[in-house]
Amino acid sequence: MPRWPRFWRSRARDAAASATPATGAAPRTFPNGSRLAIAAGFLVDVEADGLHLYTSDFEVPADQLKALVVVPDDRRPRIAYRLISPGGPAADMDWSVGDYGDLGSDEQETVGARLEAVAKRGHSLDRQLADANFEKLAEGAWRFHGTDSTITVVRDGNGVAFYIPVSDRRMAGVIRASQLVGVVQTSAGSEQGLRFSGEWMSYTLVAPVPYPRDAEMTRAITPAEIGMRPVPRSTQPDGFVIGGANETEAIRRLTELGGRPIQELEAWMRPFDPDRPLEPVDHHRSQAGFLGPKDGLLRTLARDNEVVRRLGLTHTEVGDTVRMATWAAGGFGVSRYVGPGDHRYSITARGSMGQQLSPFWDGTGGSSDYQITNDRTGSSVAVSDLGGPMISKYGFYQGPGSPYRTAPEDIIRTFSDLTEKAGGEAEVRRVVAEVDAYFSAAEAVDKSTLGNVPPGSAPGTAPSSGPDGRPPENGPKREPDARDR
Repeated sequence: MPRWPRFWRSRARDAAASATPATGAAPRTFPNGSRLAIAAGFLVDVEADGLHLYTSDFEVPADQLKALVVVPDDRRPRIAYRLISPGGPAADMDWSVGDYGDLGSDEQETVGARLEAVAKRGHSLDRQLADANFEKLAEGAWRFHGTDSTITVVRDGNGVAFYIPVSDRRMAGVIRASQLVGVVQTSAGSEQGLRFSGEWMSYTLVAPVPYPRDAEMTRAITPAEIGMRPVPRSTQPDGFVIGGANETEAIRRLTELGGRPIQELEAWMRPFDPDRPLEPVDHHRSQAGFLGPKDGLLRTLARDNEVVRRLGLTHTEVGDTVRMATWAAGGFGVSRYVGPGDHRYSITARGSMGQQLSPFWDGTGGSSDYQITNDRTGSSVAVSDLGGPMISKYGFYQGPGSPYRTAPEDIIRTFSDLTEKAGGEAEVRRVVAEVDAYFSAAEAVDKSTLGNVPPGSAPGTAPSSGPDGRPPENGPKREPDARDR
């Protein structure tokens, strides 16, 4: 049996610590112990399976609404209604979820005639809704059940409002399992909203868009709880596993990746200047670039693969850690994130004006960047919603010359559970120093034997390498390269 929202009995006194109790008008409740309430622009309904939230789609003056009928529709409920303003002509209107306007001329003879007949009978709104198969929920509230959706009509003061359920299924699931704390002011202090305490986060919703604000996780979550699917795994003809583990030497020998030739992919990843007359026009490219002007794709992939493998991790682990954090922040507005092991992080989100498509043309893209800071250690890393899938699928963290690069060691140092799995901060420093020293030496050999060839464009002869082409476990050491080098 769900708990009834506390403010139905009295004003909320125990709002969440991060939210300020509102000082406006008390929520409107319905008589006779109804399960409904209106607060902060939302209609709240407690049903047997939990809490349901509805937003107002449109409202009409009650004294001008003269007739209302439901129009059969295969996709979603439609309502036709007649408005007569003082001294004005009758206006027959048509409404469905997210769309309303004048009743079409092709329906005047049929639907218009029905409205005329209802208006002539002069019945009350209550009777009209009953005739249209609306269920009466309480005095002043009725609901129509369509095939895929519902419409709730509420007589509220001088208006008649039409409410629709929250359409985002993931968010509706979170709301359904939540308890309502009360009406609060947002952290910005400019708007009223409803504060909820859910199974894994507390959050505020502000009408009319039910997107969480001031969201704080209370525990770690699983991918299933937020609807995040695993990255699909596949194997290329040359044996490279997309979404899986690969040997570094196999990466060095790649001639294509994700169905695109390496040379073509590498050129597409470089910074794009649409003002250069000789530059092929492709506005899907990134002006900042996924690679720097002198970065080699294969060398970048090989270097990062070796760091992750040496630390006993996989790109899937690293990428999915990023995906979980950005998914929670982007999809649920989380700013206080809890990761595995109850480690806690602060997330700051920044959106962009458009979407950047993946260079691998795999249907993924992104439009938001995030700064994630470990609350305990202070370590911080910049990631994006596109970065996580590229890491999990291809082990691609972007090139050292790209301003959007996020080196694997920076992610590992920020997320404490990854640091622990890798053997600690000192082990991360040691492995990164060895790997970078090896690749720097290999690059020097390439240049001296093959000329000034961009690293990664051709496989080089690695000094003191093992039989599998990987760097030795005890090679020379130096400090790791700086971020955005």
